[in-house]
Formats: sequence, C-alpha cells, structure tokens
Amino acid sequence: MQVSAKFRTLIAVVAMAPLSACSTIGTSAVAPVPYSAVSNRHLGSYYSCPATGSIKYVSDLFYNVVNVYVGSFVGQAPCGQIASSSLRFPTGLYVRPATHDLYVANQGGHNVLVFHRGHADPYDTYTDPTGQLPNDVAVAGDGTVMAANYISFTKDEGSISTWTAGPNGGTFVGNFPETHSYQGAHIAIKKNGIVYFDDVDLHILQGYVWSVSCPAGACAAQHRVSGVILKFPGGMAWDDNGDLLIIDSMALTADTFELPNPNPSTFPLIGFPDAMAINRHDHHMYVIDGSRNQTEEYSYPGGTLIGTVSGQTNSILAGVAVDP
Repeated sequence: MQVSAKFRTLIAVVAMAPLSACSTIGTSAVAPVPYSAVSNRHLGSYYSCPATGSIKYVSDLFYNVVNVYVGSFVGQAPCGQIASSSLRFPTGLYVRPATHDLYVANQGGHNVLVFHRGHADPYDTYTDPTGQLPNDVAVAGDGTVMAANYISFTKDEGSISTWTAGPNGGTFVGNFPETHSYQGAHIAIKKNGIVYFDDVDLHILQGYVWSVSCPAGACAAQHRVSGVILKFPGGMAWDDNGDLLIIDSMALTADTFELPNPNPSTFPLIGFPDAMAINRHDHHMYVIDGSRNQTEEYSYPGGTLIGTVSGQTNSILAGVAVDP
C-alpha cells in the first residue's frame, strides 16, 4: 500500500523507545532506533509575521519546527519559524479562534504543546499519563482539549485523550480507545460539541469515521458514521454550512459530507494529500501534500488550486492550521 512520507516515518516512530520510562511500543514495530536517528534537528526561531490578520502554520517533523506564512501561497518563504526545543515530531495543528493560540500534537514528545501567537516557546503542555503518540488535536467549545492518538506506547490502537483546560497541563480526564482501531488519524469537533474522528480500521485496513459525545472530556459510546469508508483517512474539518470535509489520502480527493448522507461531493487533489485546514473567512482550504513536499491552497468548495509553498530539502510536512 502506498503511504505518504509522513506515514512512512510514523512507522519508524512506532519502533522508537519513548522518552518516558516505557521502553517498548507496538507489536508491528521494527528494531528500535534512538529518537535522534529519526529526527533530532532544531533550527533557530524567528518571527516577522503581522500581529493580527490571517496567518497559516505548517509543521515539519523532520526539522522539528512549525513554519508560519502570511498571504496567499505563491511559493514565498515563511515569515516566521517556531523552533522550540520542546518540539519533537510535531504533527497535527489547531488554532483556537477565541485565543489565537496554536496547539501542536507533539508526537515525539508524547504531549500537546500550546503557543501564544508570535511566541517561540510553549506556555502550556498537556500529557496523557497512559502513554500515547498524538497525531491531531482540537479544542471543544467548553475549552476541553482533545488529542487523536496514532497509537499508544504498548498497542497498535488509536485513541482519544481529553483534558480540562488549565495551567500546568490542566486536568487529565481520560483516554478512550477508538473502536476496532489499528491506527488513529484525525479529529474535528462540530459546533454542537459532538466529536468526529477517522481511523484505520483493524479489520478492513481502510478508514472509518466515528462520532462520540465527550461532555467535559468524558467520552461516551462511539458510533460509526454509516456508509462512509475512506481508502486512507486524512484531515477533517467542519465548514460554514455544517458539512464535514474529509481528505481521502488514497483516493486523492476532498470529500464533503452533508451527513447523514454518506455520498459526498468531491473534488480531486494532487500528490498525496493528508492533513488539512479551512479558512472560513475566505473559503480557502490548505492541504499537506506528502509526496511533493509542499502545502497547497485551494478554493473551497470549488477546488481550484490557488498556489503552493514548499518545505525545505528533506522536510516531512505533517500538519496545517489557519489563524483567521
């Protein structure tokens, strides 16, 4: 099965001894290698982006940085780069609109980092004590922080971790395994608070989509979204019409679902699309392209390619978010 550079690298991470006292990971792991052999590079932070207005974040798990861009994508260099020493394999990104804070699923650090806009170091860190590798992150309307985990330290199984927001990592609420999951993927929270996530199903090794209610972080029974099967699960977001947009990485499509109708409207994408974000202010969509080492900007829902920005040599781009 063809997978993106990101997921080829994640397979290697499964084999790494975690940075905690735990020393083993999933049964599908290859021989353990030190974390530094995969990626222990850090560049210098800089920031000349505007204090207000729209900016875009792109995580690079090879260099352990988050790049910041202003304006439409036309091949420009970043206006800023977050290169905190706390970043270890940064993957999924999320911007909380109310605060403009950036949340980073810091997979190699096994935590979620939170940055104020324009700051190079995190001011808060959320850690699941059960030992997880977060792949994506979102914040509910009540402030609950939620991470979609790729796998755990000890099992090839996706899960959802939740925290009540607060200083010093808030309060850990719980870890909730994803039903029949082989690998976790992405997460998106609807305005009504219902959590949606996609994963790689243990039985069919393709993507299912699930919903779950998690009031104050206490997740209840999970329900599969009937009729929706993805060739490989990519990023998710809710649009202004209340429709769920999902990237199907293997089908090379952006799929918009007017649930409960399982038949989406689609438009084609290039390369190997993975994580994504929507700017609701200008109806643009941003997609990580794992095969071309670039992030692409599309109109939405039209699907017209507007422009791209490229990563550095050897970059492995993993996550994207918009501060509108």
